[in-house]
Amino acid sequence: MLKIESKTGIANGNQETVYNYVSDFRNFSHMLPADRLSNMEVTSDVIRFDISGLGTVGLKIAEKKPYTQLVITGTEDSAADFTFWLNIATISDNRSQVNLTLQANLNMFMEIMAKGPLQQFTNLIIDKLSTMEFNK
Repeated sequence: MLKIESKTGIANGNQETVYNYVSDFRNFSHMLPADRLSNMEVTSDVIRFDISGLGTVGLKIAEKKPYTQLVITGTEDSAADFTFWLNIATISDNRSQVNLTLQANLNMFMEIMAKGPLQQFTNLIIDKLSTMEFNK
């Protein structure tokens, strides 16, 4: 099983505001690298897209732990079996700490191929959260 920890970031918003933003995939989709994806379909709880060479990836919100954690899993038609944990912790009234953990059940070959891009992906999400202004 592949496990990836993103870097830790600081979001410019309180824990509740950041959580409310990311817990709606219609907002979350803006953090994905659109230039690498095609055929994106988005609802508040499910997002599907095609990645060249990997196929269709579907994400669904599996569990919401208000203001602290969002658990995201693959949909039944997804090309991979994985779970993301997006964690949000309070730093101050208008700043939150964010990090992302990914576990994927991949065969050894796919694990070797996917590890680098998945690490980049998790860090990209944290970078985007760290540059957004949630307090406006």
